[in-house]
Parts: sequence; structure tokens; C-alpha cells
Amino acid sequence: MSSSVRIFAREESGTVQVKVIIPHPNESGTRKDEQGNLVPAHFIKEGAISLNSNPLFEIQLGPSVSKDPFFQFRFAGKKGDMLHVSFLDNKDVHYVAETVVQ
Repeated sequence: MSSSVRIFAREESGTVQVKVIIPHPNESGTRKDEQGNLVPAHFIKEGAISLNSNPLFEIQLGPSVSKDPFFQFRFAGKKGDMLHVSFLDNKDVHYVAETVVQ
């Protein structure tokens, strides 16, 4: 499990804006290295976001997502809410983070 995910959540006028950055190579499996060999696929395949232990939404991703992906989203919430994000890559490595909405 990796805890290097960075997450920021700020409430303004009843709307919480969230920014998530996941350090990850996100290789598609179609790129070649300098010697002409295919770089093995290694990408984030799914994610789940919960608010106060209740599911907020889930996403399905794939090899077309960029290196070190950045996600941004908004929802109705308030200061003090607990936001939890979890991502899983195709090598079954979990990337998780939690934060309290500011």
C-alpha cells in the first residue's frame, strides 16, 4: 500500500472542492524504451471515494491515464467531513489517502 497520495479538500459556500495527485508511472504497455523493448503495462485501473465512511463515487480508469494523474471534483459537503480516496493499479498495489475537509 502506498501513502504518497496527496489530497486537498476545501469547503466554500457548501461546496467542497477536492484535488488528488497520485504519484504513479501509468505505463500503457505500448511504449518502447531506448532499446526498442516494450515497457510493461502498469496503470491505475480503479478508484473509490467515500465521505464519512459512505461511498461517494467509484471510477474506472485504464492505460490512457497520464503519469502522476491529477483528479479534481466537487460535491456538497461541510468543514470537518472526512474524505477517503483509494486507488488500485493493475499490479494490485493500493494507493490511499484521507483528509478532513477544511
